[in-house]
Amino acid sequence: MKRNRRQSAIINNFFTLASIIMITITLVVYMKYIHVEKPDPDSKAVYMKKEKVTPLECEENSTSKLFNQKLLNKSLEALKKGYYKLDGGHIKAINSKSIIEDFISILETDKYFMKAINVPFKKDIQKFLTINYEIIENDKDKKIDLKKQNKFKSGTIRTSFRANSIEIFTFSKDFKFYDKDEIQSIIDCTIKVYKNHAKKY
Repeated sequence: MKRNRRQSAIINNFFTLASIIMITITLVVYMKYIHVEKPDPDSKAVYMKKEKVTPLECEENSTSKLFNQKLLNKSLEALKKGYYKLDGGHIKAINSKSIIEDFISILETDKYFMKAINVPFKKDIQKFLTINYEIIENDKDKKIDLKKQNKFKSGTIRTSFRANSIEIFTFSKDFKFYDKDEIQSIIDCTIKVYKNHAKKY
C-alpha cells in the first residue's frame, strides 16, 4: 500500500516538474522570438506624452501658472471662434497719487487684447472664456521691507483665463514705465504665452 502511494507521489511530482519546465520554455520562446508590433508614431490612436512647453522670449521676468491642461486646450478652441469676454479693471495706488486711470482706460486696454487675439468676440453667447485682467498701479509711497524690495516698476498687468469661474491659467508681468507701447507688448505676450501652453497629449 505504501509502495503504491510512493509511486503515485513520484508520478505527481514528475508531472508537476514537467509542467513547470514546459511553461518556462513557452515563456522564454515567446519573449525571445515572438515579435510584438510597435504602434505607428503617426497613428492617432497612440497616447503621446505631454509636450514640454518651451518658454517664449517675452516671458522673461514674468510669472505664469497652469491649473488645468484639458480646460486650457478647450478654451483655446473657444477663443479661436470668438467665444470670449474681456473683464478688466484698475487697482489704484492708495498711499501715493494715482494716475493709472488717466494713463490708460479699460476700453483702450480691451482693444489691445482684441488686437492680440485677432478674433472679434461674439455677442449674446452663454458659454465663453472669460479673460479677467487687472492693471495694478505700483504704490510708490507704500512702506516696504527693503530686504524684499522689488525692482523698479510702475505697475503690473495680471491676467486670469477662466471657464465657468474655474481658473485655467494666469500670467503676470510688470511694466517699468507709463508707456502704452510697453502695455500693448505685455498684452500681446500674455496671449502668446497662453496659446503656447495649449499642448496636445
